[in-house]
Amino acid sequence: MNHFFVEFGEYEASVCEWGDKSNPQIICFHGLGSTKLSFIEVAELLKDSYHIVSFDLPGHGKTQNFEKDEDYGASHLTNWVVALLEHIGKETFHIVAHSWGASVALHYAAECPEKVNKIVLLDGGYHHGKMNADYFANLYKDAKEGECPPRSLEEEITHYENDFDEYIFDSKETFIQSEKLAYSRWSPLLERAVYDLMREEDSKVKWHATGDTARGVIKFQYTVYKTLKPHKIKSDILLLYCDLPDNYLEIRELQIVEFKKRINITTKLYKDTGHLMHWDRPEEIAEDVLHWFK
Repeated sequence: MNHFFVEFGEYEASVCEWGDKSNPQIICFHGLGSTKLSFIEVAELLKDSYHIVSFDLPGHGKTQNFEKDEDYGASHLTNWVVALLEHIGKETFHIVAHSWGASVALHYAAECPEKVNKIVLLDGGYHHGKMNADYFANLYKDAKEGECPPRSLEEEITHYENDFDEYIFDSKETFIQSEKLAYSRWSPLLERAVYDLMREEDSKVKWHATGDTARGVIKFQYTVYKTLKPHKIKSDILLLYCDLPDNYLEIRELQIVEFKKRINITTKLYKDTGHLMHWDRPEEIAEDVLHWFK
C-alpha cells in the first residue's frame, strides 16, 4: 500500500493505492465517518487484478474539512471530486462506493459518465433521507429521541454531532478496545484501518471526523433525490445491501424500490450483514466486485 497527498487548486487530499498501475483501475469512495482505509481488506484481495485507489473525502481521515455546511452540498462536493480524479483517475475506471460515498460517486458518474465503466454500491446511493426519517417517525411515534433511529433531519444531525464529538479516549489503546466491540470480526488489517479513525487533540484521542462535518454530510443526504440526475449515468450498477439491524431491512427495501424507478440497477441482499458490509464480508464483497467488473 502506497500513501500520498494530492494537491489540486486550493485543496489537498489524502490518497492510498494498491496494485500495479498498469492494471484496470478501481476508485473507492468511503462512507460518512469512514476513511480511505475502510477498503483495506477488499483492496488487498483485489490488488493482483486491479490498481485500486482510495481517498479521504473532505473532513475525513487526513483530508481537510470544508468550512461551510453548504460546501458539502452536491454541486461543490462533486466539483471537488471531479478535480481530484483528474489527478488520480485513469482515462476510465470502475467505482466501488459505500454509503454516503455511494451518493457522492453517483453524482460524479452523472457529471462525468464517459469516465466511469462499472459501479458497485455497498449499501448506499439509494438513501432517501426524508423517506427514512418518516418511516421511523411512524414506527416509533412515542419513543424518546435517542432511543430509536432518527425520525427527522434535526434528530439525525444531533445523533451524529453527539456520536462524533463525544467519542473521546485517554489513549489509542482504549480507542482500539472500544472499536473492537463495535464490529462483528477483527483482523490486523482492520486494526490498521481503525488507527486511521483517530485524531489526537488536547492530549486526548478523538474521532477523526467532527460533528460539523457530519452535519454538512447529513444535509447533503437529504437532498440527493433532487440533486442527482440518474438519466446521465451510463454505467452498469450493482447494489449490494444488507439486512442488519433488523428494523432497517424493510425501509432499505422500500427505498430501493423508489430508487429503481429512477435508475436501472441490479441488486443483491447480503444476509446477517451490517451496514459496514466490506468489514463484515470482505471475501464475498471482493468476489462480487471481481465478477461484476469482468
